[in-house]
Amino acid sequence: MNQNDTGPLPFKKEPKYEDPFLAAIKKNPRPLSMVVIGMIGMPLILLLSGPDRAEPSDQAPTFENSAQPIERMTPAPLETSPNTPAEITITPDPELSSTSVSAPGPLPFHEDTGALLPSPVLENSVGTPKRPSITLIIDDIGYSAALGEQAIALPGAVTFAVLPHTPYGKELAELANQQGKEVMLHAPMSNLANMPLGPGALTEELSKEIFLTTLNADIDAIPHLQGVNNHMGSALTEMAIPMQWVMEVLKARELYFVDSYTTAKSVAGKTAREQEIPTMTRNIFLDNVQSHEDIDREFQKLLQIAREKGVAVGIGHPYKETLAYLEQALPLLEEEGIELITASKMIALQRKTTAAW
Repeated sequence: MNQNDTGPLPFKKEPKYEDPFLAAIKKNPRPLSMVVIGMIGMPLILLLSGPDRAEPSDQAPTFENSAQPIERMTPAPLETSPNTPAEITITPDPELSSTSVSAPGPLPFHEDTGALLPSPVLENSVGTPKRPSITLIIDDIGYSAALGEQAIALPGAVTFAVLPHTPYGKELAELANQQGKEVMLHAPMSNLANMPLGPGALTEELSKEIFLTTLNADIDAIPHLQGVNNHMGSALTEMAIPMQWVMEVLKARELYFVDSYTTAKSVAGKTAREQEIPTMTRNIFLDNVQSHEDIDREFQKLLQIAREKGVAVGIGHPYKETLAYLEQALPLLEEEGIELITASKMIALQRKTTAAW
């Protein structure tokens, strides 16, 4: 054996680790006793602190430095698109039924809307009138002699749309013509709300032969008419084939067409242009709400469109409130620098001042 080999080296033990905190407690046990007393005493103090002690709360915490309470945000209501009028129903003025004879059918309901639509002047206009011009059409003429006569007495070139086969429709059309006013047929057309249309109604259930016969009879019932607009029609004016039938008759009778635009899906104006029928679309309904303030607001919108675009088309009804307002407002148009023209003159003006027809 090598004398340098003295056997396995002895294992060197590492010093045992001792937590400094425990070592300190061993040297001085008093701090430990204070910790134990604190752990036991604090809950006892809270228990004996009486009714003012804190209770758990399910409410959100408040912040002392908040200047104002935080309010929950509420989404703003969606606005109806100006080009998408929502269909609404209006109960007719009771005066519309004040006749000495019974009306041959229900009172004239309509489904007008107050949506602001684009000006009937096309975008590629090559000219504008010398001064702003408006056309004002009074619908639903024929059930009340008194209100019809009051409407026809309105100053200026107001156009009157007469319902067919009504008690006073024919004589009021004669009176309007005698006073140099323009007359239209207010043709009843089926609506999405299935509201009663009265006599002479045009609906999708009719065969083409009966449809054409009905429309021609409606036209023949109103003397001196120069054009047609739709009464209601939110259902029928969305349908291409019935609108083609309408335009066939109007073309043969050399009449124009005004789209009352009771639905944003109307194809009536488009079909009329395709068939080369003189046509235009209304911009404003004046009296969805029958009060002086609301009628005035809509009338001012009509004038503003005319100022901006050159022309504008409005429709009103023979309500007492509407007629009283227009009796005051129409004589002031001259001071406003705005001309009131008939529907036929407005269509002719548009055809002259636009390049696309």
